[in-house]
Amino acid sequence: MMMATQRIPRFLFTLFVVGALLGLAGGVFFGGDRAQTAPADTSAAEDTTVTPTEPAQPMTAQKAAEMGANELGRILVLEYHKIGTPASEWTRTPEQFRADIDLLKAEGFYPIDLRDLATGNIEVPGGKTPVVITFDDSSPGQYRILDDQTVDPDSAVGIMEAAVRAGGWASRATFFALLDVQPDDHVLFGQPDYQTKKVNSLIEWGYEVGSHTVTHLNLKKASTEESTKQLAVSKKTIEQMAPAGYKVQTISIPFGEYPADDALLRSGTWEDTSYVYIAAVEVTGGAAPSPFSTKFKPLHIPRVIVTGDALASAIKAFKDDPALRYISDGDPAAVSVPEATAEALGSLKSDLGRPVVTY
Repeated sequence: MMMATQRIPRFLFTLFVVGALLGLAGGVFFGGDRAQTAPADTSAAEDTTVTPTEPAQPMTAQKAAEMGANELGRILVLEYHKIGTPASEWTRTPEQFRADIDLLKAEGFYPIDLRDLATGNIEVPGGKTPVVITFDDSSPGQYRILDDQTVDPDSAVGIMEAAVRAGGWASRATFFALLDVQPDDHVLFGQPDYQTKKVNSLIEWGYEVGSHTVTHLNLKKASTEESTKQLAVSKKTIEQMAPAGYKVQTISIPFGEYPADDALLRSGTWEDTSYVYIAAVEVTGGAAPSPFSTKFKPLHIPRVIVTGDALASAIKAFKDDPALRYISDGDPAAVSVPEATAEALGSLKSDLGRPVVTY
């Protein structure tokens, strides 16, 4: 697919090549396609980010108990659309979004990407609760670059990066991008000359860019051929703009309208392009089951639409029934749970492939 976003000035092309090489180097050094660099164009403030690392000593029942770990608990997957003004059902103002992040930090949450949830790769400090922040439709208020080449501090990325610099937060969230829609400022966050740069920088900083199909396709109504085409083309186009080695693995289902058979989402091939999606998010549904629970369905992950006081209500629900909340043990290599857990959480899967610690 030829897009206007691909006709970029020479200096941006050079930037893309350099970014791709840096992404490749980061992937080789750190493993997988997760790059670990921080944005260089935001602020000179001291970076006090909490960086979860695998503990030097194996997890024990005593350690898990001290933290009140419950990795069978539920996790909030939050859904945002526009960041801008005025506020509406689908628009969160910068002030509201900034308050949302402050509330999450104050209440002991810590961000991860959707693919991390799906794979159980939950690198969250002990005692904290993972939260997945997702953005649909790639509208310009999600990520805007100003004339001086800095990130707009009132865009979602600018607000999240300010939280990172303040400490106790990480550059983690999942953006589901559109590629051919009207209004065209929803194509990869608008600003055509910066679209490749934006995809690169998001991934290099630690964020995830996933699929929302090419045209916001209704997968329930579309033909199998058209659905397969868009699932493949969306993945391929984003990966061509991303640092080398990056893989698009997750998708937000447009309108929440699923195809008749989930197998269409899991994998497929159109012409010379194959795709595999390991996770898909719905539009609504509440807090999501733990990835270690028998109730977890990776292609049907529910979300909480952040509008009005929905976020405060979701957090209050955890306070009213704390046994339902996921609490990390701080060790991504182990799964820690109390001996007795709420029936609503389901049971631990039998094939976790990692040690289980009970207390």
